[in-house]
Amino acid sequence: MIKFKPYKISHKLTITYALLFFIALALVNFATLFSINYYINQNSTQQLKSVDQAIKSEVKLLNDIQKIDLKQFSQIANNVDISLIINNEIIYNTGEKYILSTNITGNVVTTVSGDNNIMYLNDIITLKDDSKIVVQIVKDMNNEENYMHVLSGIMLSIDGLVFLMAIIVGFIISKKALSPIDKIINQAQRISASDLSKRIQIDGPDDELKRLADTFNSLISRIQYSYEKQSRFTIDASHELATPLAVIKGYIDLLDRWGKNDPAILNESIASIKVELSNIIGLIDMLFLLSKGDNDIYKIVETTFWMNDLIKEVITESNLIYKNHQIYSSSFSKFQIKGDKSLVKQMLRAILDNSIKYSPENTRIDIEFYSSDNKAVISISDEGSGIPKEDLPYIFERFYRVDKARSRSIGGSGLGLSIVKWIVEIHKGTIEVESEIDKGMKITIILPLKD
Repeated sequence: MIKFKPYKISHKLTITYALLFFIALALVNFATLFSINYYINQNSTQQLKSVDQAIKSEVKLLNDIQKIDLKQFSQIANNVDISLIINNEIIYNTGEKYILSTNITGNVVTTVSGDNNIMYLNDIITLKDDSKIVVQIVKDMNNEENYMHVLSGIMLSIDGLVFLMAIIVGFIISKKALSPIDKIINQAQRISASDLSKRIQIDGPDDELKRLADTFNSLISRIQYSYEKQSRFTIDASHELATPLAVIKGYIDLLDRWGKNDPAILNESIASIKVELSNIIGLIDMLFLLSKGDNDIYKIVETTFWMNDLIKEVITESNLIYKNHQIYSSSFSKFQIKGDKSLVKQMLRAILDNSIKYSPENTRIDIEFYSSDNKAVISISDEGSGIPKEDLPYIFERFYRVDKARSRSIGGSGLGLSIVKWIVEIHKGTIEVESEIDKGMKITIILPLKD
């Protein structure tokens, strides 16, 4: 037994379309009945007028009435009776007598006489002797009325039967058409956070439901990517924090055992703990910045500033900090750019910091910048160890290191270039990397200039 739940889409569609079909069919039937009834009335009217014309053409004198068989005229139409009236008295009648008014002439009148529905026509014939005679032609419409009643009943029965069939057929069709939705629901219920690898499989034409399944699969793929990325990020961040925390714990244990009374161990432990805490704070700051970027809650402070002044400032500060490297620019093109000045500066310093970490001492890092086609082009190249081509697509991923052992020894969190890429993207720019082993690396940033 089918349980009918009107809140289901298939049932709502079935009822809606069945009602619309029923209303449409009822309107068609009504129009059909109206047309048939109009045709019957017009045809009956024409019959009455035809009988009237036939009588008028034959009756010229009163004596003609006795000579002419008026019943032959009543046979021109079915169920027609003819009365001839002089001075309100019927002098001749071919059938049933009706008591009807003779005041209305020339027009066909529809009325009820007893139990009969009738149509009648009164006409006045002026004879050759100038006498006048009223011709009354009456047509019994009961047969036509009965026909219309039977036809209306048949059509009403057909409407009810069709409505019932429309509900049954509509339910079957809608259920079959919407069955992929149940399949989507069942398959979607098997997808969970612990297993995002499953996808919804819908066979059939490329209709709305197929596109819905494809859209849902695309959504799950994006969620899976974000989930895996977040999971990997959490694991990597935990790993990055675990190392300095382990070092801090080791020095605290060392202090607890021997450092209380040994100034050398005390000073060494305090200095190392400060360094590791500084690394942790720096890592947390970068993670916090990236988290804001991921959730679109970082508020960019846009200003218009001179790019040449900013690069001069970065070069001067970097040469003071990194005295074993020469940071250099051959020319200082003067142009303005619109963006977040502090973020652009952080981007430049992150690239320089990466280049310095992987470049031998006493090597040079070149910064070239210029404006072209309403864009700022900034290139930073070093003479470092370079990056293998197979690693280039991944260097902007968080915590990615080409040589993990060497990267750990020289420090760094693996987040610097990730932040660079994020800063470039929020400024609607692009970033390119060129590198060869033992020949260094070149990073090119392209940013739009001010509007």
